[in-house]
Order: sequence, then C-alpha cells, then structure tokens
Amino acid sequence: MLNKFKKCLVISLLVLPILISCTNGQKQVILPAEKNEILTLECVIPYDDEEKAQTLKDFVESVQPIFPDFKVHMSFVKGDNNAYNTKIKVMMYSDNPPDIIYSGDENFTEGLYSSDRILPLEEPLSDIGFWDLVIPSAKVSSDTGHIYAVPIDTARYNVMLINTALFSENNVKVPENFEELINAVREFKELGITPIAIGGKNGMSVYNLIESFAGTLDHEITGKIIDGKEDFSGKTFRQAAQSVNELMSLGAFQEKPGTFSDAEAGDIFYLSEAAMYCTSSENLKMAINQLNGKAAVLFYPDLDDSKSSPKEIVSGGTKSDCGLLIPSSTKHPSEAVKLAAEMSKYYNKHLYENVEAITIFNVANMEWTPPQTPEQTINELMLIIRQKDHVNRGLCEYNISADKKKSIEEASAAFIAGLLSVDDYLKGMDINLH
Repeated sequence: MLNKFKKCLVISLLVLPILISCTNGQKQVILPAEKNEILTLECVIPYDDEEKAQTLKDFVESVQPIFPDFKVHMSFVKGDNNAYNTKIKVMMYSDNPPDIIYSGDENFTEGLYSSDRILPLEEPLSDIGFWDLVIPSAKVSSDTGHIYAVPIDTARYNVMLINTALFSENNVKVPENFEELINAVREFKELGITPIAIGGKNGMSVYNLIESFAGTLDHEITGKIIDGKEDFSGKTFRQAAQSVNELMSLGAFQEKPGTFSDAEAGDIFYLSEAAMYCTSSENLKMAINQLNGKAAVLFYPDLDDSKSSPKEIVSGGTKSDCGLLIPSSTKHPSEAVKLAAEMSKYYNKHLYENVEAITIFNVANMEWTPPQTPEQTINELMLIIRQKDHVNRGLCEYNISADKKKSIEEASAAFIAGLLSVDDYLKGMDINLH
C-alpha cells in the first residue's frame, strides 16, 4: 500500500511541472474593447428668445452627423431673466448639472466665475481654431483677463444712419469729416429738415454719440478709460464732447431731444423728417425697409484735423461675459467646448442666411449661403467690423455695474438737455465710473 502511494506521489510530482509549464505558456485572453460610450451633454437655453430657441431645437438633429458620439439634450427655461438665472443656479448644484448654459447677463456670469463655477475658455477655444472663424472684436476678455463665454449673439455697433434720398435730392454732400458734418447740418436746417434725430431720454444714445466721435481719434479710447489709463475729462473724450456741444448749439437735433426715446427718434427718421439718425446697427435693416432702400451707414465723421481719409471706426462690439458658459462641474469639458462652438456657428449661420444679421463670424471664411438679395449697406458694415483696429469696444460692451451705467445715462441725458457744461459732464463721468 505504501509503495503504491509513493508511486502515485512520484507520478504527480513529475506531471505537475508539465501542467504548470503549459499553463504559463498560454496566451493571455484579451476581451474585445467596449464600444465608445455615447456622451450625453445637457444644454440649457432661455425659452423667451424664440429665434434662438427654435434654431437650437433644429441644431440638436443637425449636429448628430458631426458628433456621432454625442447625445445632445436641450432644455429651455421659461420666465424672465431673474427666473432663468435662479433656475440655472439650482441646476448647477444638482446631482446632474448641465454641461453648457447660456448667460445674457454679464453680472450673473461674473458671480459664477468669481465662485469658480465656470471654466475659462480662451485656450480651449484657441485649440479648436474658434478665434480664426470670428471677427476680431468677438474675442472679449472679462475683468480677470479670461474669457468665460463662447460668443453666440450678434454684436451691436453705434452708427449714424442717413437718408440717402434727402442728401441726393437736396444736393447735400455726405460728410466725411466734422467740418463737412457742420456744413450738412446748416444746409438741412435752412431746408427745414431736422439734421440729426437722437433719442436722449435715457442718455445712452447721447453717450454713444460722444463715444463714437472719440473713437475716430483713438479706436481704443473706451478700453483705456475703463483700465484707468485715460479719463473722460482727458483730451480725446473732451474733444468729442465739445464737438457734440457744438452740434447742440447749431440746433442739429430735434427740439427737446431729451424727451425722445430711441424708437421715437427713429420715427422722425423713417418719416423722412430727419436726414440722419444716431442709433444702433440693430436698426439698420428696419431703416432700409422703412425708407425703401434709401438708407445707409454714415461712419462717424472724423474729428482729426489732418484731413486724412475717413478711418471708418465704429464703437460697440460683443458684450463681455455673455454667451455659452461651461460649468466647472461638467464631466466632459473638452466635448462641451466643441459643442458650444458648433452651437454658436450654427446659430450665426441661421441669422446670416435667413435674417441677414450682422454676425460675429467672418463670413469670408465660412461656406455660408448669402441672402438672396443682400443689402450692400449691411455688407459694407460687416466688411469694416471684420478688420482689425476698426472697432472701439463700447462702454456698454464692458461689464460695468448697473449703478455706474445708470449714472452715465443720467449725466448724458442732462448734458443733451443743456443742464451740464462739457467740463462738469466729463468730471462727473470720471467720478461715477471710478
């Protein structure tokens, strides 16, 4: 019995190394890799902007071939701005925070980046070549030096519109400098036509008028004032305010301009009772329609005495801290940035092709279909703003507090009403801003 046991033990010891050797020699079995996970990205947009809401609803389907691994879910929040902001805050602190949110309120955005709730985007957008597609003035930093919003909305510019029929029928030269503007004002006054319509009720149109003249002297003047490198009471803005004061003394504006809203001033212009109209580029398409195509943009006449060719500078641009934001809580930041950039491109393509809006994208670099009957005036303005150094970023496009903005509006309304001298107006503006 013992011999049988020994014999079995010997056989086992001889066989075991062979089994071990065979086991170690087998190839490792690798399971097939799982298919790429479909990423669900949640986007939140206000519903009150019907144009944007409807366009981005269509975007969800159209983007599928571009990002086949993305499942995009678009949520639309009803209510006013405060209700929307409150809803966003609740969603951001939930267990399933959104990946992309829209903000049209720079102060709301400031609160988010001050508490590190959203990501800086200047480098991620550079990495995907976004800045190569948009006009120079679309790249707007916040006070921190970072960019927190993918721009999506159209920019606005302060312009002076002219009734081309009134100029041609009365043989009045379209002014290219301030001296020629003074001559045009005098000629229209003699004809009983209001030279310039302006809505001075809330003061911002008046401020924009002065700022636009200042921009012809220095296309960076507003930024320098915001940064504390220049003052409103400095040489550049003072010359602009003095020029507007000269226009006031000539009776260039309608009677009691401080009692007119911008829309009411527009009515005077659309009825051909005013030759020029200080307003926003947002009203350009309406002016063209109301005047049967007899409207054009007059770039603010140059205040430079050198008699050089017109610089064609406009004030305005893209508002800082407004657009599509990427919450820092997202699990897919790079994908969210790519999707937000595509959303902006899709929406602006829609605006350009269907509404003929002045888009933030450089249409010369985009394969977009031009409107069937493009307006030459709109094309000319778009050509100017996509060139570097032709836009003085306007005060309204900076993230200034509501109190500061209101004080500037009130001071400008008092100025157009003749209640403040140039000196008092500018000194008061310096105090209110800083």
